[in-house]
Amino acid sequence: MTKIRTIIADDEYPARNELAFLLENINEVELLYQAENGLEALEYIKKAEPDLVFLDIQMPGKTGMEVAREIKDTKFEPVIVFVTAYDQYAVEAFAVNAVDYLLKPYEEDRLSEIIKKVKKTIYNKKMKDKLEVLIDKIAGTEQKRENTGINKLAVQGKRGHLKLVKYDDIVLLHSKSSRIYAKTVDEEYEVSATLCELAEKLQRHKFLRIHRSYIINLNKVKEIIPWFKGNYQVVMNDKRETEVVVSRSKVKEIQRIFNL
Repeated sequence: MTKIRTIIADDEYPARNELAFLLENINEVELLYQAENGLEALEYIKKAEPDLVFLDIQMPGKTGMEVAREIKDTKFEPVIVFVTAYDQYAVEAFAVNAVDYLLKPYEEDRLSEIIKKVKKTIYNKKMKDKLEVLIDKIAGTEQKRENTGINKLAVQGKRGHLKLVKYDDIVLLHSKSSRIYAKTVDEEYEVSATLCELAEKLQRHKFLRIHRSYIINLNKVKEIIPWFKGNYQVVMNDKRETEVVVSRSKVKEIQRIFNL
């Protein structure tokens, strides 16, 4: 049986060492690296593309939450298990079936239960949506977004003025020559934000990043064209009918959204 390739990230040596010891006694697990902080964790994750990562929530450099956000859009999708010293009542508020948590001090029975869940998750490949839900719950982003009430994006207007464009008027956002642009039906404006920031900000407003260079308004898709090797090309409802090829990692999501 293929082993679960695993990375531990925890800035506390005793906790990290204890978890490593417990994992090394589980036959299904192969421990690849032990990271001492968030930046080192990212380096090891990108290098090894593991199946499973144990992330301490509080770490220097980058927190476990920040590391999780950076890897959730990668082509590989490791299972994330958050490690925390929070009391159990706080932890239960964000525990879900496929993405789990491990409470310090560690218990072998609890770890064995998590490994069983991880195996099922890897086989079913249902990580991404549940990871996004977990991250939103921990960070409180859902409540923050609901409280903003502002559905407009600031873009560069004429004479250096900032113009506010309604989300509903934006057809797509894209990067070009290291700059980011928002396109409406017949206009295009430069935006002072990254695509990662915009994707996170706009995901609750029916926008989806379908390519590393494009975020689209799902309500502005005019046509979907079957493409090579089971992929798709979307045609947008702007004046030029911009065509965007869907990244392979987003094909299933597009199929789910549009019932393809």
